[in-house]
Amino acid sequence: MQRNPLEKRSSFRRRRHSQGGTEVVEFVIFFWLTFPGFLWMFVTGMNFVYMDKVNDVALAADLMVVKNQDMTLQGSQDIISRVATGLNLVTGSGPNGNSGGTGNGLLVLSTVQYIGTTTCTGCTNVGKYVFTKRIYVGNKSLQVNGSTVASLFGNPASALWDSTVSGTVSNNQTNTGAQTNATFAAMYSNTPIPDGQVVYVVESFFKPPFSFGGYAGSTNGVYVRALM
Repeated sequence: MQRNPLEKRSSFRRRRHSQGGTEVVEFVIFFWLTFPGFLWMFVTGMNFVYMDKVNDVALAADLMVVKNQDMTLQGSQDIISRVATGLNLVTGSGPNGNSGGTGNGLLVLSTVQYIGTTTCTGCTNVGKYVFTKRIYVGNKSLQVNGSTVASLFGNPASALWDSTVSGTVSNNQTNTGAQTNATFAAMYSNTPIPDGQVVYVVESFFKPPFSFGGYAGSTNGVYVRALM
């Protein structure tokens, strides 16, 4: 017996309706299973872009220092702020960071010298690396994960450091408070800096733009350093 065409169409519509409901369920399950992966890829990609930008800022600041730009001046810090557009680096003037402690970034600018016997015979710091200048650009009280960021190479003693005008470190040949920590010296253990020469160091710290799933790059912030 031949089936009525109307019955065939009705049966097709019922099957199509049933299949459509199944496809929606499958899509929802697929979406929720893959969404964390897509989100992680997006966050990771954006953090790489963010880190690349921070690297540009560190290099630009180091080049300015090498060319003897006075980084305590408002104008010099404004140039760095323009390079850091989008990173919320709030600058000011002087060697001690912006006065309001605001912004999401901090640059630590250090000039380090190796004290050898040619530079100073019989001095306390002979054979040591010492700070000759330290300048902060940005939020000096910047915190990431509840901890205030700090230079990985140590800090000159506050009694030796001019925090209001020039950022210079006095008595750097004779006072141990001017010495860097062992981390800096270890970097040059194989190829020491020549006696009396200096290295210009810029360390850039920025808060993370995203935080997702414990991804280290997003929760611990971004740190980039440049040495010239």
